[in-house]
Amino acid sequence: RSFPPEAASNVVVVEADAFKESDVIYKALNSRGNHDEMLQSAELVHQSSTDAASSLLVTALNKGRDVIMDGTLSWEPFVEQTIAMARNIHKCKYRMGVGYKVAEDGTITENYWEQVNEAEEHQSETNCKRELHTRKPYRIVLVGVVCDGGLAVVRGIRRAIMTKRAVRVKSQLESHKRFANAFPSYCKLVDSAKLYCTNDIRGPPKKIEWKNDSHNLQLEAEVLKCLKMISSVNTDADSIYELYNEYNPTMRPGSVWNNIVLSPSKLNDQKELRESIQKIEKSIRKQ
Repeated sequence: RSFPPEAASNVVVVEADAFKESDVIYKALNSRGNHDEMLQSAELVHQSSTDAASSLLVTALNKGRDVIMDGTLSWEPFVEQTIAMARNIHKCKYRMGVGYKVAEDGTITENYWEQVNEAEEHQSETNCKRELHTRKPYRIVLVGVVCDGGLAVVRGIRRAIMTKRAVRVKSQLESHKRFANAFPSYCKLVDSAKLYCTNDIRGPPKKIEWKNDSHNLQLEAEVLKCLKMISSVNTDADSIYELYNEYNPTMRPGSVWNNIVLSPSKLNDQKELRESIQKIEKSIRKQ
């Protein structure tokens, strides 16, 4: 089901990458044009952009706004706690927690959200109860996108060239693998869920409804096969041939790698692309 039209003007889009791209430090580093520093620049502002996105998310939810959260959803504790917070936020207000912390003895604490003590905020208890009484619970919809690991890496490199925003290959593969493993669990926590497979680069994404509003799980064999393949990806792979430890679907007939990357027409496509780029560069120099 599409996003309600009446909510369009009230929606808040939460995306950490948007904060990253607007960060003055990140923009200054990228303006230097040093491609060797793309990874370091993105990693430098990663935490601050993530914190900014979390702050926007909890603020918007506290105000009862409709929210679209765009992220990798690869870290299960964060996603689970975020869904739990959204489920309960019509009853009480929340703020950001301490996040992921490691104590001196090695103990790990993960507390991403915490309830607000209204007395601390110096708010009127009567006004708070009246406001929360009119609030309705959020309906949570999960929309996931998956694709072959090799294709994901290619798209990541292309994005780095076009936007100067890069991610390490190992981190990218780990995010895809974690999301694929966690997706079935996420489905149990939300009201409805859809999964899109974008392996077909010449056609539209293939949509597979995993869970509908009647809370029926639709465990299609094709979906399970797709998720199982991605969840088994080798995150330490140094090449396309090492992506999967056992049977490598990337090498099978009809795969994206065989049909596109190893296609006989690729040389002609590259030649046309190179000529087009050269024309653009010449026109820029003349200006």
